[in-house]
Amino acid sequence: MGFCQSCGRPMGRNDYGSNEDGSPNELYCKTCFENGEFTEPDITVNELIVREAKRMLSRNPNLREEEATGILINFIPNLLRWNPDPDEEGLWEDDGEQVQGYRGGI
Repeated sequence: MGFCQSCGRPMGRNDYGSNEDGSPNELYCKTCFENGEFTEPDITVNELIVREAKRMLSRNPNLREEEATGILINFIPNLLRWNPDPDEEGLWEDDGEQVQGYRGGI
């Protein structure tokens, strides 16, 4: 089992997105990638972090918002969609917007 290289969710075979020709795409999940395109091409890494933190918190009521957001801030920007060449430093640039949790924390 791998992780979606856009949102970081765990992925099994049934979770794969699809390429333009309909073949499975093993890098991205079906929520993020369909028919060879990202389903949300304009989403920012910060918006994705907030959305995934909200999802994590809804599934783990004992998890603190700061923990969920902290995990995601350290994980998602390193995925292939956001950092296509991990050997080069500085490809992911913070757009200056402070990441806010959906409850207003962080």
